[in-house]
Amino acid sequence: MKIAFTILVVLAISNASMMSKHPLQYGGKRSIMNIMVEVENKMKTHSPLDSIKGILNSFKSAVAEEQNGHDDVYNAQKTECDSEIAYRRAEVEDSNVTLRIANGILKTATILLSKTQATLGETENILNTVSQHIGLINDARKEDTQSYNRGAVTFNDAINAIDDSIDLGTALAKGEASLVQVADMTTKLMRSAIATKMNKAFMQAIGALAQITQEEDSTGAAERLVQMLQTLRNTVEEAWASYTADNTQALGLFSQQKDLYLASQVRLDHAKTQLSSKAENLQGTISTQTAIAQAATNKRSRNQNLWDDAADLCHSFDVEYEAVTAGRRQELVLVNELERLATRRAAEQQ
Repeated sequence: MKIAFTILVVLAISNASMMSKHPLQYGGKRSIMNIMVEVENKMKTHSPLDSIKGILNSFKSAVAEEQNGHDDVYNAQKTECDSEIAYRRAEVEDSNVTLRIANGILKTATILLSKTQATLGETENILNTVSQHIGLINDARKEDTQSYNRGAVTFNDAINAIDDSIDLGTALAKGEASLVQVADMTTKLMRSAIATKMNKAFMQAIGALAQITQEEDSTGAAERLVQMLQTLRNTVEEAWASYTADNTQALGLFSQQKDLYLASQVRLDHAKTQLSSKAENLQGTISTQTAIAQAATNKRSRNQNLWDDAADLCHSFDVEYEAVTAGRRQELVLVNELERLATRRAAEQQ
């Protein structure tokens, strides 16, 4: 009997050591060692078995009550732990979703921005080329206008020279012109022929004017000269009209070409404005999504740390609960063994 009781003492000491590693705030006055000593004394004094069982049952009730209290505390802790971990898990997952969406938008916006900027650069280059072409058209038209104006002066001078020659021919027919006037007029007609590049058309009239003084019938020669000059005047007027028509046609072509380039310039300016606005919006999107991604990363990190902390704390609750509960079970094992020994000794003493 003493050997069995000694074994119980060893187990009780071992259980007390376990309980000391996981102390509780309640049940501090209960001691399995005291119960064992009290039961041993009662057995030595041959106290009634019911008295001994009463002590043991009271101890069991205390253990059960303490376990129930601990269960309530543990269940409340577990509920809070599960709630906290679920919340942090949801926050981490929400951060991951937000981060995934933000990174997707950020990647797309970055690609679009690169393409938009490239298109904008090409549009600006084309716009510069169109502007240069418009400048060249304006310069060419200005030069052609100046050339036309010079031509207008040339043809006008030629017609005036022909009119003066007609007047001179009329005067010659009347015998009222001098050789000096004839020589001077011949020079003017030659200059007009060269300026208008109508040498062939002028040659017959110039030759007739130069030889008019050598003709026997000067009056008839003068009249024929006047007719030649009238014909020459018509020819020069036709050339002038043709020159004017060509210039008008060229002006129309210049205007048409310029209008096409101006229309292209308007479209390109509009496209440039749209592309610039698009690039600006994309840059704003990139800035916004970068901020969202950073906020999501910070949120994920913060909630992951809180999740890990909660998991560690809740694990410590589990470890404590299991250890202390195991200690109480061991106490009950010892108490039941004391009851068995007490019952056996009572039976031996009868």
